[in-house]
Amino acid sequence: MNFIARLQAIFGAKVNQALDGVEDPRASLDYSLTRLQASLRQISDSLVEVSTARRTLEAQRGQAQKAVDQAEEQARQAVRLGREDLATRALERKAAAQERLNSLNGNIASLDAQVESLKTSQANMRQKIELFQAKKEELKALYDSSRAQLQVKEAATGISKDLADAGHAIARAEARIQAMQSRVEAIDDLIATGALDDTLAPDGDDIDRELARLTRAATIESDLKRLRAEATPEPA
Repeated sequence: MNFIARLQAIFGAKVNQALDGVEDPRASLDYSLTRLQASLRQISDSLVEVSTARRTLEAQRGQAQKAVDQAEEQARQAVRLGREDLATRALERKAAAQERLNSLNGNIASLDAQVESLKTSQANMRQKIELFQAKKEELKALYDSSRAQLQVKEAATGISKDLADAGHAIARAEARIQAMQSRVEAIDDLIATGALDDTLAPDGDDIDRELARLTRAATIESDLKRLRAEATPEPA
């Protein structure tokens, strides 16, 4: 099938289908079946026409045969009556009627051959249609099954991609958290070694901080003793 014929088949199956290279094989199968059925109807119509023409010729052949027989009988009677002139005219009519009869017989034989050929074609076409219908249903079932499997595969592929994206997101989040934790630990190490000052820590080094703590503790103890003495009444 050439390109133009293929386009015509697609348009015949579904005129509003976009010519983007996507063809539904089910529509093409249904369209092919309608074409085969149309051919069968055409054969059947031709068979009816040929059979009708044969019946018409059969009627004309009966008339021609009757004319031959009638002319024969007229010639015979004319001879018996001694009228050879009439017998000659009757035989001339018989000859013309016989020629007509022979022509009709030939045409009828030709129509008989056409009828048999059409009947054979009709039977063959019916058989082809039956086989095509069975094959069409088989192919449509296989197409539906394949399309369903393809949709499942495509869906599974999409799911796998989503899962992969989610996995990558988790991996990126974990890597970022690890990087942040490593940075915190590095800052703590720098502070501990004195390479980096802790802005939240009190002024001075660790000795100064310890001395300040002891001083605060002594002050608190002194104030506590004073408050105890004030709370204890003097003896009379």
